[in-house]
Parts: sequence; C-alpha cells; structure tokens
Amino acid sequence: MNYSKEPFFGWKPPLLSSQISKLVSLGISKMYKIDKNEEIPLTSVDSSIHKGLKLIHRGDGPKIGKGLVVGSVRMGYGHHRMALSVYSHSIAKKIPSYLHDLLSIDSPEANAIGDVDGAYSYFSRLSADMGGPIEWLWGNITNSGNESSLYFSTLLASQYKRLMQDIPKDNPIVTTYPLNGQIAVESGFKRVVHLICDNHPQHYLLVPGALNLVQTEHNLKGFLKMGVPRENLELAGHWITEDILRNVSEDSDERMKRTKNRSAKRFLIPIGGAGAQKSYLTSLIELSKDQLNAGEFKFFLNAGDHEHVYKHLLEAVEKLGIEYEVIRSWNDLKEFTARNKLSDKQDSKLKPITLFYFMTHSEGFSATDSLIRISDVLVTKPSELAFYPVPKVFIRRVGDHEEKSALYSLELGEGSVECREPSHAFDIMLLFLKSPEVSMRMNECVIANAQKQVYSGSKKAVEIAMNA
Repeated sequence: MNYSKEPFFGWKPPLLSSQISKLVSLGISKMYKIDKNEEIPLTSVDSSIHKGLKLIHRGDGPKIGKGLVVGSVRMGYGHHRMALSVYSHSIAKKIPSYLHDLLSIDSPEANAIGDVDGAYSYFSRLSADMGGPIEWLWGNITNSGNESSLYFSTLLASQYKRLMQDIPKDNPIVTTYPLNGQIAVESGFKRVVHLICDNHPQHYLLVPGALNLVQTEHNLKGFLKMGVPRENLELAGHWITEDILRNVSEDSDERMKRTKNRSAKRFLIPIGGAGAQKSYLTSLIELSKDQLNAGEFKFFLNAGDHEHVYKHLLEAVEKLGIEYEVIRSWNDLKEFTARNKLSDKQDSKLKPITLFYFMTHSEGFSATDSLIRISDVLVTKPSELAFYPVPKVFIRRVGDHEEKSALYSLELGEGSVECREPSHAFDIMLLFLKSPEVSMRMNECVIANAQKQVYSGSKKAVEIAMNA
C-alpha cells in the first residue's frame, strides 16, 4: 500500500510529555504484570449471531487462517458498530472474516484496557446525569486528544504486541479503534487500514504507519492541517453496514410512503454503550405519553446489554401506565423485525413501547442496526449513529467531541439540531407528526446523499484492504 510507514509520522513529541509517557507506560506494564516475552496463543470460534464471522480469542485451537481481520475494542458501542459495518461487507463478499476485540483476549493487557473503559463509561454517565460543571469538564477532556496522547498510545501499543502476534502478518487488517491499529503496525502487519470515528479531528484518533480513512471532508482537512501526510489519509464516506447501505433508497421510499399515509411515527431510541442519559430518556417518554397512548408514536427503546438501564426504563414505563412489549432474545428480535417491516403497515399491532434488552454486548449494539430498517426516525446522541442514512433527532451529546457530528448531519439535511433538553427533542418529534414536509425532506436528502456514495465508507474500506 502506498502510504508512509514512518513511525509517529516523523513528528517529535514534546520532551517532557514523552518522558512522562514512558514512565507511565512502564508503570502500567509493571502494575498489570505484563510479560512481553510470554506468547499468547490465538484461535477463533464462530459468531452466534453473525453468520460467516469468526471471533478471535485466546486458546490452543486451530490457528487464524487467511482472510480479513477487523480490529476493535468492546469500549462503548461505537467502535464495535464500526467493526460490524466492515465485516458485514466482507461477509457479503464471501471473504473469510475475523473480529479481533482487544478485550476478548484473556490477558493483563485486556485488564488494563478494560479498566480504562470502565472509567470512561462512569464519567460519561456522570456527565450526562449531572450536567453543569461535570459535563463541561468531561467535554473538555474528550475534546483534547493531542500529540502527547497519541505518543502515549503508541507506547502502549508497542507493549501490547503479543495480543496480535499469533495472527498471520500478511492478512489485511481494518481497525476501528486507534490502539488496535497502532498494535497492528507495531506487530508488523503489511496492510493496515484504520477507520476514524466522529467528525472532530484529534491526534489520538490516528494510526501512524497506516492508511487512515475519514468519513467527512471536514476531518480530512483538519488532519491535513495538523500535518498528517496526505498519503496516510483518504476520504471514504460513512461507516454503514451492508444491509442498510444496500437498501437505503428503498427504505427511504417506504418512510416517505408512510409519511404520506399519516402512519404512526416509529422512533428508535438506542442507549449508548456507556449507558448514559437514562434520565433524559425517561423525561422524553413522560412528555410523549399522550402521543404513545393515542397510537401516534411508537417507541423502540433499545437498552442494549445494560441491565440497570433496562430496569430503570421498565419501571418508568410501568409507572406511566403505558402498554409495552419486551424483546430479550436475538431470535425474538429477528421475528419482530420480520413481521414489522416498514412496508407491512402493521402499526396497530405494535404496542406503544417495545423495550429491547439483551444478555450480550454484541446483541445489544447489533440490534440497533436491525431496528433501523423498520424505523421512521432515529433518536440518538450524535455518536457514530449520527452518520447513518435515516432521519435523526439528536439528543444531548456525551462529550464535546460529538458536537460536530450533529452539525454535519444537519448540513447533510438528514438530522436535527442537537436538543439539549428533552422538551426540545419532543418538539422536534412532534414536527415529524404534524409537519410531513420535515420527514419528506430528510428522506429525500438521504436518497440524494446515497447517490453521491456518502454512505459507502465501509464498503470502500474493505475494497482498499483487499485490493492493495
């Protein structure tokens, strides 16, 4: 692949921060008793919900064969959602596909990464629930990934190489989290393609020595301004799953037909991987009670694999006396989506609220991708879901790095402004009901964007990785 493989892009990190980073990375290595000389054998098993996908884990079984390796980390839902968007395309092309989740490799390294994820999720929930100064502080932290943070991450990657050393180095690898890509480069993989999230360029999102793909022109220009070599950057498009991408125009047409027929508005409301904003959503349900009881709104609430969120929402719905249905298994989800397609016009058979709760992380985030195709509107914080080809209402962000994703979707014409308060989100949702032109315009924009291949980023990433 014709990109620069110069370590750290040839940059020189500040002397003081580089010395501190070295000391901290060494301290982490000692704290978690990481032995770089001990090999970690890797094998794989078939995914229980994604046919054609193999999951890499520690073990002495059959070695990893030829195919595309997709690197991610079970940190929130966003990075695994991006990974799903990649392997959905490779599986459709009959390419042997492997998912390498850093936290699935039983090791001290995984424990260290998991502890960081736990802290991130805790502060995300805290900022969403408390707002004010806590939200301001967390927003600034998530908005300031500078060169020093990138340097520190590459140091950790050099210590975590054994997490990937048992994978053939001539396999192409597409990564969706920077540390995955940095480990792949340090491990000597020959073809590394890295997908960058969000619409806010930050140094720590980059993988030096790899081809970094971005979703937006804003990100491309931002990284170039930072001094990232042009040969290490490419504008690809949005990270969207194969099924949604293939049916985007057809589904948008069905949404417009439903709008013309004044069908009930199906709002899909997923909870993010950090489990934040449950208080916001409780208020939104309370505000929507009359429309739900009147059959004008239908809510699909996906609590993912967050038991505390599921119990909180269940208690709130029961307290309000709103009829509901609970879906808790993957098979039940498949049956639910099969009998409630946009074209089936079965809204009268739907309960006002359907609550989804699953036992595994993979089922939790994958369910949202399945439910998008039977929903009229997606109600979400401006996370990676901000880039999906469906009309969107944006609720309050969790971290200031998400702000520009909402603004970008608004510019594309398929998303609302960010609604800081539940009452604002409710007002926007009422517009979908009372002003059909809002829904029509957003769906028309989605179709136009699809024709421009705005949503084809993951498809392109697979093509680049396999054809290089």
